[in-house]
Amino acid sequence: MEMVASQRKKSVRQELLSKLLSLTKEEIKRRSINVEKILRDLPIYKEAKLIMIYYPLKGEVDVLEMVRKAENKRWCFPVMDLEMKNLLPFEVHNICEDFVAGPYGVMQPDPRRAKEVDIKEIDVVIVPGLAFDSQRNRLGRGGGFYDRFLKCIKPPTKTIGVAFDFQILPSLPIHHPHDKKVDHVISENFLI
Repeated sequence: MEMVASQRKKSVRQELLSKLLSLTKEEIKRRSINVEKILRDLPIYKEAKLIMIYYPLKGEVDVLEMVRKAENKRWCFPVMDLEMKNLLPFEVHNICEDFVAGPYGVMQPDPRRAKEVDIKEIDVVIVPGLAFDSQRNRLGRGGGFYDRFLKCIKPPTKTIGVAFDFQILPSLPIHHPHDKKVDHVISENFLI
């Protein structure tokens, strides 16, 4: 059973990654604006003071414009800890200057310019994913970094998965005890 779920995960990852990589910059921008509108209207977002967000990979929902426009918010981004296979939140103040290329080519805060924050300070974590389902399960890229990090998140911190509509599937092949759900999922037209 676990092997079948693992094969299905691999197949879903390949299919969605291919769709994401085929999106044009204009499509990503248009779709991302729609996701951003729904996210900004959420009361938990409006009330949040410190938000952990991500630097988008090619094809992912681009949340950086929201960071640039937001007032009265503090932002932190993940730094990959390869040794522990976990994420460390670092607060950034300048989106243009506070980042360096990290492992796997992922842009992350430069620890010399940014400051690590205690996860207990974070009000909301905005989580990327290749897919989500109607039960708020998440399928990532396979490294388990976000699953490990999200296990450390305790109430009242909320987690919000963001994706495009085609990334919301009826169900996902979830089988590992470390697969972690999010509290909410937002896409261009859905709020779960």
